Amino acid sequence: MNVGGVNTTYPLGYEMRRTAAAGKTYTGNMGKTEGVKSSFALHISNEEDGTAIGSSADRNGSVTVYKPKDFDPANPVYKVKAWDSAGNVTEERMVDISKVNPGNSDYLDMFAYSSHLADSGKCPDAQGAFIGANANYNADSVYSYFNKANWFGIIKDMMQMQYDAGNLAGYAKYKQFWDFLEQ
Repeated sequence: MNVGGVNTTYPLGYEMRRTAAAGKTYTGNMGKTEGVKSSFALHISNEEDGTAIGSSADRNGSVTVYKPKDFDPANPVYKVKAWDSAGNVTEERMVDISKVNPGNSDYLDMFAYSSHLADSGKCPDAQGAFIGANANYNADSVYSYFNKANWFGIIKDMMQMQYDAGNLAGYAKYKQFWDFLEQ
């Protein structure tokens, strides 16, 4: 499982330590601005929800994508749970990957989609590309996991930014994800 994006949005002061006896929950701190910290908890695989294939945390809280026990690779449907920064579950939904529209999806559906691409091996960097694009897109704004966005444009902008900066490895990472979005 990839725990990506934790240090992407808030580069100041990050630590992670194991806190649950069963090793199922991790906690840490991310610095939003110098001297100001916010807490987060990443929720990992558990008996009720299934196997976690992706977790992310930012100023809104955290999100985990689970592969349910009855998962069918021919019809990939994942359980997605979101927690606010206080640790309260704010959303729990099933996401059918075949119904995700990258032109008009919220963070939760796109995180499930990118986690699916990474976990299935179809696009190993999809999850990291999505989290990086989201962090850049929402860097200076107040956003919600539930606001819909055109991820085609967001990924294209990140691809162009990497190209303009001469970062061809970064460009290639976003380009590979872009290619899957266009299918």
